[in-house]
Amino acid sequence: MNPAERGGPRLAFALLLALVLALQFAPALGLIGYRLTSQVNFTLIGAARDVGVALLAGLAALGWLTGQRQSPANPGVGWGWVLLAVIAAFTLATDGTPLVLALNLRRLGLMPLVFIAVSLLPWTPRQVDRALGLVVATCALVAGAGLAELLAPSALWTDWLRVSDYTAASGLDRFGRIPFEDSGRFFSGDLNPWIDRPLRRMVSTYLEPTTLAAAMALLLVMAQARRARGHRAGGLLLLALVGGLATVSKGFALFLLLVPCWRALGLPSPRHLVPLSLCVCALAWAWPLLTSQGGFNHVEGLISALDYLAEGHLLGEGIGNAGNYTDSGNDVGGESGLGNAIGQMGIAGVLPVLWAAAIARAVLATAAARRDPGGPWLAAWLLFWVITFLLSASSLGVGGNALGFIVLALYLHPASDNAPA
Repeated sequence: MNPAERGGPRLAFALLLALVLALQFAPALGLIGYRLTSQVNFTLIGAARDVGVALLAGLAALGWLTGQRQSPANPGVGWGWVLLAVIAAFTLATDGTPLVLALNLRRLGLMPLVFIAVSLLPWTPRQVDRALGLVVATCALVAGAGLAELLAPSALWTDWLRVSDYTAASGLDRFGRIPFEDSGRFFSGDLNPWIDRPLRRMVSTYLEPTTLAAAMALLLVMAQARRARGHRAGGLLLLALVGGLATVSKGFALFLLLVPCWRALGLPSPRHLVPLSLCVCALAWAWPLLTSQGGFNHVEGLISALDYLAEGHLLGEGIGNAGNYTDSGNDVGGESGLGNAIGQMGIAGVLPVLWAAAIARAVLATAAARRDPGGPWLAAWLLFWVITFLLSASSLGVGGNALGFIVLALYLHPASDNAPA
């Protein structure tokens, strides 16, 4: 291997590590920078994550063109290409502003893009292990920081860090002007029937709880994978459980219900993501009064998308022309990730579920081939992502969702012939 070939993977690896750090800590760094300087540019620091994905994808494309590429037997890559191609085709139907188009392209396309890029780059076994180790370590650090801020008085956010000023200064944050006490990011009213006040939510370095819950679910399955391989990970598991519950995420709570059913009954397995999705959609559509009340009122987004398909709208409205991030006034899909995808791409909006199912099958097959008892636990993270994709638009956020797909791509990579301990 010549120096240029060696330099490429090293540069890509440095970018991958930087991307993991940006996914975990960029929002908090932006807040601190804004608090110290009052410079509005710090509110855009989250774009560092997008830049990192774009650069990784660029290096993967360069390697593909120059023959320095990995050719994984990974059906998730093929499905990812199909998904990206369909998203690109539906951009032709958009008539929204460039900003709305860019935001929705990011939400729908970033996860398959980063999965493909990480899958195609020629990592070494040591790089795979180090990257996965960094994910675990930073997730644990994020959980610890989150529990600390949750125990701190609200003045940490309102007086010392002035988080409301920071979110209000961002031109890309549609909900940034909501006062701290009324923000669903920091408080949840889902338990109001049982307690007489909103419940504080852990947001940690993410500054929001939903994609943080995805990171906590990821830490949970990685800890369980370590335990399945005979290593101690009780502390990590406890951090993940407490941190995930502290986000007051309904997706995390449902995940904790699904996992014991999978382990005890074999259903729903990560192998059953498509049947699981069909069952949830049928339940939401058949009993809308049951699934659209109280803490699950945002399931109305999924119901509206299913109604939209039933009315014969099979081609969608185009990228950015429907959902909860649009200027068109068409709110089909609302707060459902699947609903947003259907509203914009019609029946093709189900492709992310098929993509996730292909990845899950590949992870389970790889784990069986390696005789790795931890692999199925990693596949189980997709139970979390699919259930949130069905019921919540938080599945389209970056943060912990992108981390999950990075971990799965690394596990499936040929360089990961032995799953990391």
